[in-house]
Amino acid sequence: IIEDLSDYTHRFDLLGGYNYVGDTEKILLGLGFKREVFNNQTETFSGGWRMRIELAKLLLQSNDVLLLDEPTNHLDIESIIWLESFLRNYPGVVVIVSHDKMFLDNVTNRTIEISLGKAYDFNKPYSQYLELRHEIREKQLATQKNQAKKIEETEKLIEKFRAKASKASMAQSLIKKLDKVERIEVDEDDNSVMNISFPVSKEPGRVVVEADKVTKAYGDKTILKEISLLVERGSKIAFVGQNGQGKSTFIKAIVDEFEYEGNIKLGHNVQLGYFAQNQAEYLDGEITLLQTMEDAAMDTNRSKVRDMLGSFLFRGDDVEKKVKVLSGGERNRLALCKLLLQPINVLLMDEPTNHLDIKSKNVLKAALQKFGGTLLLVSHDRDFLQGMSNIVYEFKDQQIKEYLGDINYFLEQRNLENMREVEKKDVAKAAAPKESNKTSYEDQKKG
Repeated sequence: IIEDLSDYTHRFDLLGGYNYVGDTEKILLGLGFKREVFNNQTETFSGGWRMRIELAKLLLQSNDVLLLDEPTNHLDIESIIWLESFLRNYPGVVVIVSHDKMFLDNVTNRTIEISLGKAYDFNKPYSQYLELRHEIREKQLATQKNQAKKIEETEKLIEKFRAKASKASMAQSLIKKLDKVERIEVDEDDNSVMNISFPVSKEPGRVVVEADKVTKAYGDKTILKEISLLVERGSKIAFVGQNGQGKSTFIKAIVDEFEYEGNIKLGHNVQLGYFAQNQAEYLDGEITLLQTMEDAAMDTNRSKVRDMLGSFLFRGDDVEKKVKVLSGGERNRLALCKLLLQPINVLLMDEPTNHLDIKSKNVLKAALQKFGGTLLLVSHDRDFLQGMSNIVYEFKDQQIKEYLGDINYFLEQRNLENMREVEKKDVAKAAAPKESNKTSYEDQKKG
């Protein structure tokens, strides 16, 4: 019995039995859960948080091979940064399917891209792979061009020698030589990308959105408390923060989707465009893509809906498909296309990159950068956010904090703030024993 107990104890230790509580807490905290919800029932969490629970369970198993399909979709920026650190130090093999470019660059050291029926495999992070693939394709094009020139010269010689009977044997020799030449192939490039252009709209007044002491609670839980915010014409604003801190709630309040305390006023001539996080769910699955667009179009642009669908990669018979057969990415593209039917000068976008591939995200980003109106953007995609805003608002503990800069400035400032918090805790810890010793000495003197 003692030997069995020793074996079981050893195995328990090897499997991390003594560390599982600490590891569980570390992973849950890293993925954004607060200690006070650790003992809550799973069914009390929303779909996004349940996905985090599933991810936490997977990370705790310490498997030899970890397969992750779009792991960042339901995470906020802080949780993504934590997950990057965790995966970089993961002892096993990690295989990731993701459209988050920065996440891939920060975690992976090998890239396999599947494009047009071929797989391209390089021992490089994603961005380096793109550069290398581009260089290889350019070399292929140059070599192919050089080969084509030589083939053309040889064919001219053959025609020249054929004209003379004395040179016929030379012509045949060149023909045989040409037949043996292995033609250089150039990797196909998938250039099918969306073409997004926002319609021109009237210019609004100087102030486009004015929020005054906005408060919103769900039952006993207050999400936003007396939020006041002024948005001026032409501003490019990013809303960031942990999930559940009120980013989407505030956007929904602006479009008057529910009742709230306080007041939100839209400025003169404001024409609002809104892309919800679950925008694709608002589409009617029983009608076709063409019907979806025609039903939402105005008389002035109804004749252009086929062209618009084509610019979003829905061509030919695709437009006659029912919406319910579309993939998540296709539904998002259709929802974006539908958004462009109306003139917009203030655009609210809540996680617009969900389900979009990297190329589509780049096209959307370029279109938003060219957009001349006001942009309020909720996103957890750091690469997408770069260069997109001149103001960042962080939603935290029912309040908002302003950062006058882009996402990189915000992340730098947050790092500094986190370091200061750590320093404060270290100082407090260092001071505690001294205080304790002092009290002990005073007690001794009294004694």
